[in-house]
Amino acid sequence: MSIPVVLEVDFAGVLTGSAHLTINPSHVYLRTVYLHASPLLQINAVTLSSPTASNPLLPTRASFAHTNPFQPLPVREPPIDLRSHQEIKRKTWAALGEKDDGELAISVSHGWVRLVDTGAGAVNFAPIQIQIDYQLVVGGDVVEGIVFRRPGDGGDESQIPHMFLSPTTYDSARVWTPCVDSLWERCTWELEFVVPRYLEGGEPRGDNEVFPVMVVASGELIEQVTHPHDPHKVIFYYMQTTPATVQHISFAAGPFEVYQIPSETGGETQKPMLAFCLPGQRRELITTTSFMCRAMTFYSTEITSYPFTAFKMVFVSDPRAQASTAVTMSVFSSDLLHPANVIDQAFDSRQVLSFALIQQWIGVNVIQRTLSDTWLVTGLAGYIHGLFIRHLLGNNEYRFRMKKDIDRCARLDNGEQLPLCVPGAIDPPSASAMAFMSLKAPLVLHLLDRHIAKAGTSNRLPRIIPRIFMASMADELAGNMLSTSYFFRVCRKAVPMDYLTFMDQWIYGSGCPHITIKTNFIRKKFLVEFAVQQQQPAMQAAEAMDEKGKAKFLASKRPTPFFEGSLTVRIHEADGAPFEHLVDIKQPYKVFPLPFNTKYKRTRRSGHVAARFSKLQETLVQAEDNDDDQAEQLRDVDRSEVFAYPPWDDEEERRRWRVGDWSEEEAGLMLGEGGGYEWIRVDPECEWLAFFDIQEKPWFWISQLQGDRDVVAQLQAIQRMTMYPSPVIASELARTVLVENYYYRVRMEAARALVVYNNSEADYIGLFLLLKLFQTLYCLPTDDDDPLSATAYPKPNDFANIASYFLKKSLVTALAELRDPATRMVWTQVRQLLLNVLKYNDSSATEYSDSYYVATVISALGSAFSAGANVPGYVPSDRDKELLKEATDVIERAITVDRLVPSYHNVVTQAGLQAHLKSILVGQRTNDPKIFLSYTREGNYEPLRIAAFDCLLLCKAPGRSQPLAQYLLDVTRQDYSLTVRRHVARALSESVLMTLAVGEIFMSNPPGVVEVNTDSPDQHHVEREQENAKIVKALRKEFNSKPELRQTIQQTLLDAFTGGDHELLFALIKAAEVMSSSVPEPKPGVLITLQTPTAETPTGSKPKIRLSVGAPTPSTPRAEQTDYNFPQVLSPEAPTASTPIKLVVLNPAAQAPAKEKKKKNVPKAQQKGLSDVDFKAISIVLQKIAADKRSTFFRHPVDPIRDAAPDYLKIVKTPMDLATVRAKFDGGMYTTREEFNEDIKLMVNNCFLYNPPGSVVRKAGDAFSKFYETLWKKTENTLKATVTGKAAAAPAPPSAPAPSAAPSRPQLTLKTSSGPSETHLMPPPSSVPGSAGGLPKIKLKSTKSVTIESPASAMPPPPVPVSKKSSGGPARSASPEKPPRKEKDRERERDKDRPKERPKDKPAKKKRDSAALDDLLGAEVDAMGRDEAADAIEDLLGESPPPQAKKIKLSQSGGSSKSSSHSVSEGSSKKSSAAPETPKIKLSTTSDTPKIKLSSGESSKKSSDSIKSKASTESSKTKPTESSKTKPAEPFKAKLWGDQPKAKPTSGDSSRESSKPRSFGESSSSKPRSSSESSKTKPDTPAIRFDKPRSSDSTKKSSASPAPAPAPVAAPPAATAAAPAAAGYYVAPQWPRPPADLAPTTTNTTPFRQKRAKIMIQVLIKDPNAMYFLRPVDPVRDGCPTYYQEIAHPSDYQTVTRAIDQKKYTTMGQLARDIELIFANCRQFNPPGPITDMAGANEAIYWREWAKAVSPRMTPDEKKAMISLINRAFKEQLSFIFREPVDPVALGIPQYFEIIPQEDARDLTLIKHKLEKGSYQTARQVDEDVELMLENCRMFNGEGPIMDLANQFGAWWKQQRGKIDV
Repeated sequence: MSIPVVLEVDFAGVLTGSAHLTINPSHVYLRTVYLHASPLLQINAVTLSSPTASNPLLPTRASFAHTNPFQPLPVREPPIDLRSHQEIKRKTWAALGEKDDGELAISVSHGWVRLVDTGAGAVNFAPIQIQIDYQLVVGGDVVEGIVFRRPGDGGDESQIPHMFLSPTTYDSARVWTPCVDSLWERCTWELEFVVPRYLEGGEPRGDNEVFPVMVVASGELIEQVTHPHDPHKVIFYYMQTTPATVQHISFAAGPFEVYQIPSETGGETQKPMLAFCLPGQRRELITTTSFMCRAMTFYSTEITSYPFTAFKMVFVSDPRAQASTAVTMSVFSSDLLHPANVIDQAFDSRQVLSFALIQQWIGVNVIQRTLSDTWLVTGLAGYIHGLFIRHLLGNNEYRFRMKKDIDRCARLDNGEQLPLCVPGAIDPPSASAMAFMSLKAPLVLHLLDRHIAKAGTSNRLPRIIPRIFMASMADELAGNMLSTSYFFRVCRKAVPMDYLTFMDQWIYGSGCPHITIKTNFIRKKFLVEFAVQQQQPAMQAAEAMDEKGKAKFLASKRPTPFFEGSLTVRIHEADGAPFEHLVDIKQPYKVFPLPFNTKYKRTRRSGHVAARFSKLQETLVQAEDNDDDQAEQLRDVDRSEVFAYPPWDDEEERRRWRVGDWSEEEAGLMLGEGGGYEWIRVDPECEWLAFFDIQEKPWFWISQLQGDRDVVAQLQAIQRMTMYPSPVIASELARTVLVENYYYRVRMEAARALVVYNNSEADYIGLFLLLKLFQTLYCLPTDDDDPLSATAYPKPNDFANIASYFLKKSLVTALAELRDPATRMVWTQVRQLLLNVLKYNDSSATEYSDSYYVATVISALGSAFSAGANVPGYVPSDRDKELLKEATDVIERAITVDRLVPSYHNVVTQAGLQAHLKSILVGQRTNDPKIFLSYTREGNYEPLRIAAFDCLLLCKAPGRSQPLAQYLLDVTRQDYSLTVRRHVARALSESVLMTLAVGEIFMSNPPGVVEVNTDSPDQHHVEREQENAKIVKALRKEFNSKPELRQTIQQTLLDAFTGGDHELLFALIKAAEVMSSSVPEPKPGVLITLQTPTAETPTGSKPKIRLSVGAPTPSTPRAEQTDYNFPQVLSPEAPTASTPIKLVVLNPAAQAPAKEKKKKNVPKAQQKGLSDVDFKAISIVLQKIAADKRSTFFRHPVDPIRDAAPDYLKIVKTPMDLATVRAKFDGGMYTTREEFNEDIKLMVNNCFLYNPPGSVVRKAGDAFSKFYETLWKKTENTLKATVTGKAAAAPAPPSAPAPSAAPSRPQLTLKTSSGPSETHLMPPPSSVPGSAGGLPKIKLKSTKSVTIESPASAMPPPPVPVSKKSSGGPARSASPEKPPRKEKDRERERDKDRPKERPKDKPAKKKRDSAALDDLLGAEVDAMGRDEAADAIEDLLGESPPPQAKKIKLSQSGGSSKSSSHSVSEGSSKKSSAAPETPKIKLSTTSDTPKIKLSSGESSKKSSDSIKSKASTESSKTKPTESSKTKPAEPFKAKLWGDQPKAKPTSGDSSRESSKPRSFGESSSSKPRSSSESSKTKPDTPAIRFDKPRSSDSTKKSSASPAPAPAPVAAPPAATAAAPAAAGYYVAPQWPRPPADLAPTTTNTTPFRQKRAKIMIQVLIKDPNAMYFLRPVDPVRDGCPTYYQEIAHPSDYQTVTRAIDQKKYTTMGQLARDIELIFANCRQFNPPGPITDMAGANEAIYWREWAKAVSPRMTPDEKKAMISLINRAFKEQLSFIFREPVDPVALGIPQYFEIIPQEDARDLTLIKHKLEKGSYQTARQVDEDVELMLENCRMFNGEGPIMDLANQFGAWWKQQRGKIDV
């Protein structure tokens, strides 16, 4: 699809355009089209049309919203300042993300998306055409992406007006047209440009040459015509028929000169190549682009034909990037143009231009498929460009550059770089990452080419690459997008071989290997031992980190642990013949035996260095018994003739050059290598990206330098020769410089290498040779042969020899590096020579420019005179001062000349400024910023300005001068050059760090001297971090003392946030991070209004029951009772109508010492001798494990069918799970806690045995194992402390207590608000101090109120004692069997002995074993106890809101009661010897005040106390159920019972109990037991049991109670009137009931809210109890084949979630029905047990979340959505009359408030204020106010345009409201 864009260019800085887009809808719900459009664009109008054949829609103005994500930062407290840089960074990233979503939103609702008949019965969506009229006003501002150059900009009045696109960021295209700013959105383009025919003042006059305005754009120029309405304007029409992305569309307009580059002679017909430049630059244009015909011919021949119609090059003034490539054209900087006499720039320009041309093939026509494929596009362009460089500059240049690149890549890729390809990358690579990718990617492709070459095929990579472009031209490459997988698929098809290892090592992995080579020639075996050892610096960097840092490093950097492959070894043997060997690298270290082929006994060394040694060899060869022909052949072979230097054959010449000879010792070593090789080349074809450390003797490298013609071998030899400080090596390097047959770059490297030999070990031969070389080659002859004493003057420059020119520059640079080791200063002779070179420089005889040469000399002179000047103790001599003054004058003179006669690009001035900077930094000159300040002004050459800013910031960093800092910050805000702005902003933070480095910031301990522990990498890292923290602290302290500077930087940073250039913004944020610490971002303030429910207090308040229980009885508690760790409370709350009855347990009273008695009744868990301490420890551990989510997989036995583990029982011989462990513990099968520990360990070992590492269950097992080991270790430590404490503080046996010291009796106090309380004293329980038996004392550190709430819990009720109906009450429990008479008599006798009053003095408290254990376990055990108590109560009562007060009946099993509902009679017990007394509670009340009476009697095996209590008042407004109408409601019961006796069943509802074994973690007291089981189990001690009432809607008032005032809150369902079933019958399971105030669920008609539904479902799914409801039931996998026969309507969370996503629900009630089906189905199919318990727990969460889901109140997110909608309404054009309150005076409508009441007046500002303030609770209230606002408008204005406007806005509001789920 084509996109027409019409642009009118005004060179004053205005761009007026119209973009036409065609949208083909693909979905009926399309309502908004989002486009990228810079906020700088002024969108004037958006027009929609749909010109279909049938029923066309005419152009119509459309609604749109144009937003700017970078809004001004808010004004708040605390204010946003410099310390808020982290918040600003976060907001920047957030704004960029919002910007990527599109800034321009266009509405296409109201019928624009429609279906039309396209003919032949086909129906499709009608296309929508969008026309966007806009304008961009740049003027003199700086805008990213587009540049207008005008006269006077930057102080340059001679600037020729022109404009062009110059993108530097990924989002630059949207600045000139609304578009989809993405690299992967392609289309064809029709570009129409309207420009003036001539610039103002450029009209033709006389014979003056004129340049009409031209437009150069992407695509093919179709026509150029005069504007039909204005003859002074011209229209250029371009069409791009090949689909291209908007990021590859570019254009430039201005008075350009055009030059058509001629085709290469003899070459094939080329596509046209046009070059455009500004007037006056045509000559430089022709010189610069003359080689491009060769480039086009090479690329077209080697790859494929040019993919477009023509290639255009436009050279403009000061673009943001040196080159930017677009489809069919490239925009270059005019700085690349150079005259024919400039040598250096020619190389750089050819590099840039030829690379831009290859990008037309790969990078524009073919692009990367994903961001992770960027390396391939970059690498292919770089690789093909390298082939052209070899074609243009020769193979030596190509291989020299490649070797240099390999060395640089191996040095950089040491663990700090990312892999080339990171699959799934979502962010484009940074500038530094892109630079490294451009370096490494072409090298990797070169490696791939060599990898393919070793396969022995002729299909090399240069032949495979054209197949990709052929596929692109044949439309076989989808979208012309190239991926890594496609590329290697093409390679594999051309050359079938394995590429996976190569890809993993070099593409998907990072790092470069470090390979050490050691060789040893074994003459007897005629072989070479070749040892290879490989190391990875990237992996070594990872090993130095801690575990966390290492894991993060390995995940992000992905270093390759080991590089494998074949390595080529080329051995040059004694006769010089090369023999290649391939060694296969498969392990880090290996020794390879390489066969040796030559059998000569002596080796003749190549080169003249070994000439004298060769004479000795000849003698030895003749003396030995060798073949004469072989000896003659050996003598005649001299491969160094090519690189010979004949003058050195003369002994006198050798003396003058001080040519070194081998010593006798070294000659002996060479003689000892008889028959060995001359040199060894490792990886001669550069097949590895690696650093090779080849350990050889120095003469091997000399032989390689002289005998091998490969520049890579020569460069490698020079690099290795510098490791040996020998005069012989230095002489060889000097000879290399002298021999012209060496490649000039090799000679330059040899000259730079001579600097190494400027030391005493080499007798300072380097100084001598460099001076000698320069004087010999480039200075006039002198009479003195000693260069150290001679005064030399340079020859006139002759740069006709390019090699000599670059060598001369290299020697000048090397001379400046020669320093005296004693003083660290450059030798005086060198300084004098460099000074003479600059003073007497003469270029009159050469046709070439000497600008770069003079700049090199000035730079060297500055380095020579500044070196060593700041060494402590240095005192310059008079001669030094004289030379320095002379050098300064010469440099100043050169800068002055350059100002008058500018050098090319002002390179001389740049070098002079750098020389001045060096002098200032070492203290030779005064630190005066004026030297550089003038060069930073606008109007100077841009690179010169940047160099001046660098010098200025290094000399006067921010903080040293406030005016200077203000100037620099003004530059970042106002400079005309965006490049300068960004550079200065980045340099701010760097210069601040430099001030610390040069010591301008004070630190108590200077950085750099850090004592580190080398044995510990972690310690080293910590110490380094501490040192860095000190540096940062000192730096920030320095800037904290400069408030003016901080304020200036702060204001600049805040202004940059809305400035539009995020590159500049990030640079300033970096500076702020360096200068200031950060403060945490304040949390967003949201006003949350909570409505507290109120309830009326009835006249007759309910009584509070306060139980003061004494010390526990010595009788052994049941296992159930130990689970009831009831908390304490200090004081009960005041009763209200909605306050339930609270059971409050106070601290136990102290008990008197008594005689120790043997424990008679023990819990079943301790029947085999489990001690109390172990019992308590196991109970606590089990409780903690049950509550921890990590035990989920181990709570039930493994079911091979359900758990899809059919072979589990074959592998695991002894299964174990937590449910089995719990059953063994309750069944008394453990004798010690160690047996319990062994079972837990067995369970974990089974998990590890069956589940493989990495699986979900195995990971859960690891987590559980760690958790359990920690818990068990803590328990063991506590138990050991218990034993130790007892042994240390064992009390003496207590004496018999006196009667007066008897403990006070427990009290049961009943208090009411309307009457007095009555206290009855309880008998003291007989206790045995120190006894192991008895009820364990629970340590309660804090009081807690326990609220007993009514609805039945998820668990079935326990078996209840059968009781008879009482005479005065509505229901009476059946009487069990009467206890024997003997037991009753014994009880009455004990009653007589009870004291009548409470003693005043209390005895000291004694701690028992269980209490001591709790004390030692401390707060954790206390928390366990509290959690245990809470869990027990929740298991009994379920999760429900506080109900109305209930009738409470406390009964004792085995006892009978014949009292009214307000009285408690004493029950009788069965006979039991030595049983302790248990309290009996009697409750009696008057009409107003209930009374509770406590009595005690002897307990037996089946005895317990009964307590019945009934509330005096009840309030309910709910409708009574049928059962409640016919019979009184069963009161809520709280029972104390042992085992249930057999009794006859009563009439009424019968219920059953599940006999299923209880699940792990379930307290035995909360698990129902069958009646048969109860009758068989012997009781231990009374236990507390709460029976939950059955379902009922209301309760009846008691006849004995006064009628209270009705409560406003509905009471929960009460128990049914039916009495509990007798023993032998089961109690029906009672499921949890929803809270009384829960909103309707299945009948709820609230419209479906998808967001809330999703949130609720996510909460339910995250609950661990939902594990069985997450997916549909699989009858086979889950082991329930009859499931779908029993369940007619299955449901699960996966099905519900899918229905929510598909919006199948219309009301929330439909959603509730499906969710509640999950729980109903679970209870229907499963018997009461663990699964139904989990359903109940999950259902409780559902009830809690349901209230939130259907609440009419707005959530914070919904409130934000409504505020966002109001903000959009402000921007909507239709809302302009509703934005502000009506002002009757200003609008001239004084009668407004007479018609519209002022309290009913509404406007958008008021609505927004009320919404932000929290005045609206629901979204409906907002809609009502909006409708009231519109209705006011209709009422006041009546029929007319204002009413129409209100109706339109109302329709818009309804449409927008329909889009948000509120």
